[in-house]
Amino acid sequence: MVKNKVSTIITAFKEPNLYKCLNSILNQELPKNYEISVVAPDKETLDIAKKYQKKNKRIKILKDPGKGKPTALNLAFQKIKSDILVLTDGDVILAKNSIKHLLKHFKNPKVGAVSAKVIYQIPKNSLFYEWAKLSEKRMHEIRLKESKKGIFWHPTGYLYAIRNGIVKKIPSNSLSDDAVIGYLIKSKGYQIVYEPKAKVYVKFPTKLLDFIRQKSRTRAGFYQIRKWFKFKTRTLESEMFNWENIKTMIKIYGVKNFWKMILIGSFYFLAWLRSYWLIWRKKPFKKIWKRIESTK
Repeated sequence: MVKNKVSTIITAFKEPNLYKCLNSILNQELPKNYEISVVAPDKETLDIAKKYQKKNKRIKILKDPGKGKPTALNLAFQKIKSDILVLTDGDVILAKNSIKHLLKHFKNPKVGAVSAKVIYQIPKNSLFYEWAKLSEKRMHEIRLKESKKGIFWHPTGYLYAIRNGIVKKIPSNSLSDDAVIGYLIKSKGYQIVYEPKAKVYVKFPTKLLDFIRQKSRTRAGFYQIRKWFKFKTRTLESEMFNWENIKTMIKIYGVKNFWKMILIGSFYFLAWLRSYWLIWRKKPFKKIWKRIESTK
């Protein structure tokens, strides 16, 4: 494990389950020079952090102005001076040794960021269960392949670590902050590594409106990156009409649930159309970034 000073940054808002995230971090094998910073705007979340702070001096608190996650991250980048920053959300749970697996890569000075593997949590009887597992499988395969080729650039925002100082600020209206940060790190010549041994458990949306809101926001974020940086990202065509994606879908759903595959695929198509509509209408940041209640 690296000997540099390390800080975990947990961004959260009205997060009653923050304690689960904190416990999963505190139960890790952590370096001596390790801090945990909770960045939140609301009293409820900050009160949970303060209770933990009384028992553990590692925990630090930053109150952000409540203008969204990108602004909260910018505040953290400004205030926290640790060498390595581990970025995560207050509604996820880190698997054992995940932080150790992320940090080991920073022994290589060419590494600028390391991404964890996402494990979706969703009831088996949910309409979205097979799709969640499909997404989990395909993203793992893509990230592993791109990491080996040295072209991986988009870490998961649920859990990743970055070398501090490379990114000092991101646009406050970023709809996919992890993609923006990944692009900025990669554009400065650093490697971004995928580490599947570092796992993070994430609740997948179980309600249709939540599903469409979440997916359309991130896809509107891809549009921002194409516009701001002239960088090729995912599009409706590359995601919906990708033969590898289609083959994996058929394997997971099978003939029996083919109707479900078509139905969820239609929802995804709708999310893409909504993302274009949001951009076209120039919807303000707060109108687009809606809380996804079924993931809490």
